Amino acid sequence: MPKEQWFYTGMDCYIHCIESLNGTYLNAFSKSYGEKALELCKDIFIGDNLSKQEAQDKLMMASWHGGMSIAYSQVGVAHALSYGLGYLLGVKHGIGNCIVFDHLEAYYPEGVRLFKQMKAKHDIELPLGICANLTDHEFDTMIDVALSLEPLWENAIGKNWKKTITRAAIRELYEKM
Repeated sequence: MPKEQWFYTGMDCYIHCIESLNGTYLNAFSKSYGEKALELCKDIFIGDNLSKQEAQDKLMMASWHGGMSIAYSQVGVAHALSYGLGYLLGVKHGIGNCIVFDHLEAYYPEGVRLFKQMKAKHDIELPLGICANLTDHEFDTMIDVALSLEPLWENAIGKNWKKTITRAAIRELYEKM
């Protein structure tokens, strides 16, 4: 598979871990699975001396553990915004999560810092300006999709998320993409 697709797929798993481990829905099950997946992602994407087969095997297990982590909790901001990109622009899930996550320092500072380190190590260039020419109506459509995913926002921000997550704040994030 192309390096970029491998990275986007792996980062979906990584982002699952970050969103689960930093969420309000965190519990013993999601934490144990998320921590294991995160450890594997670090080995794969910033570690050294893994053969291609070892990296693939670890990614398979990281994906499983990351999936179990969100099965017991939930994802968060990156996924909510990524679904808006997918719905309106047809952006595929893995790359969509990467495009969004690259701008979420305010929500996941350590996770984004490590993501940028992984991106640099693997020489990944994300598309820029995908929302540059959207109309107000198109932004509203993406914002509506993102806001409809209430459990994701509650996991990321808490029960009172509607007090801080505004249409303007979401649009500002989309405008950076």
